[in-house]
Amino acid sequence: MRGRWLFGAILAGVVTVLTILSEGFANALLTPNSALARPEVPVTEIRWLNYTSQDGWQSIDFIVPDRDTAQSTSNRKLRLYDVHIAKMFEISRFLCDRDRTSEGYNWSYQAENGNIDMGRFKISCNLARTTATTYGSGKLENTVIRRNFNQKDGRPSLAVEKYSIPTLNVAKNRVVQWRDFVRKFPPIPNKLATNQTNTRFPVNNIFGQIKGKTRVPVFLPNILPLSDTQQLDFDIKAGSHGYIVEMYLGKGCRGGACTFGTIEAKRDEPISPPSQLPRDTYRSIELAGGMRGTYLQTCGNYCTTSVEWQRLGVLYRVSLKNGRQSEVVQIVNSALQAGQR
Repeated sequence: MRGRWLFGAILAGVVTVLTILSEGFANALLTPNSALARPEVPVTEIRWLNYTSQDGWQSIDFIVPDRDTAQSTSNRKLRLYDVHIAKMFEISRFLCDRDRTSEGYNWSYQAENGNIDMGRFKISCNLARTTATTYGSGKLENTVIRRNFNQKDGRPSLAVEKYSIPTLNVAKNRVVQWRDFVRKFPPIPNKLATNQTNTRFPVNNIFGQIKGKTRVPVFLPNILPLSDTQQLDFDIKAGSHGYIVEMYLGKGCRGGACTFGTIEAKRDEPISPPSQLPRDTYRSIELAGGMRGTYLQTCGNYCTTSVEWQRLGVLYRVSLKNGRQSEVVQIVNSALQAGQR
C-alpha cells in the first residue's frame, strides 16, 4: 500500500514538473508573437513643439537613425516603417488624452538622423483614438520626448520628459491588418520639396575666384536645391586660411531678407559646440563616403541650418537660411562626391 502511495506521489511530481516545463516552453514559443510583443526600434529624437496653436494642431518631429526603413524588424513581420507609424499613433493618442483641447498632431518623419525627409503625417485625435480602439493596447513602452514650449513670460524653454505610453496591439494576427492600414495612410508630400528642382551650381565661375588665393583644399557642390526660376547672386572672399561663398536671392540684393546661405572653409577652426538654447538642435550625422558631420540649427528671428565637417585640419560648413536638414546634406554630399577642386 505504501509502495503504491509512493509511486503515485512520484508520478504526480513528474506530471507537475512536466506541466511546468511544458507551460514554460509554450510561453517561450508564444512570447515573440503574443499580444504584448512589440519590437523596440531605436529613435534618434522625438521633438514636440508644444506651443499654443489657434487651430489646436501641434507639430512633432520624429527622427530615426535608420537609412532603410523598409527593412524588417526582429520579428520579421513588421517593417521599421510600420513600427514608426504605429509609434506616431500611440504618442498622438496619449497626448490627445492628456490635452482634450488638442485636435491632433502634425508629424514630420525623418530617417538617417534627419538626412532623409520621409514626409508628413497628420493624425487627428479622433483618428488616433479610433485606431487605438480597433487594435487594442499592448505593453507600456517608455518614450522620451523633447518638449519645446513657451514659459508664462513668453520665453522659450525645453523639457526632456519620459512617458509610459501604451503600444498598439499590431502583433500576431494583426500584422497584415496593420500593414494594410499603413499602406492606405501615405505621407503628405512636402510642398517645398515637391516644387523644388536642383539648379546647377556655377562651379567654374566660383572656383575661378578662389583658385590661387587660398591654401586650403576647395570643396564646392555641383547642385543646389533651388528652383530654376530663382536667381542667385554671389559674393566670394578667399584668403590663405580659407574662403567663403555668400549666396543671395536676387541680383544686387544684400539685405538679410535676401540671404540664401553660405559655403565656407576655415583652417584650424573647431567644430561648433552644442548650443544651450532650447530652440536649437545639434547632432552627429553621416555624410557621403562615410564622412562624419555635425548638424546644427540655431533659431532667432529665423533659423539657420548648417552642416559642418572636418578634413585635414580644415573646418567646412554649409548653411542655409530657414533650410531643412535634407537640403543642406544634399549640398554637402554633392561637394564631397565631386571631390577636391
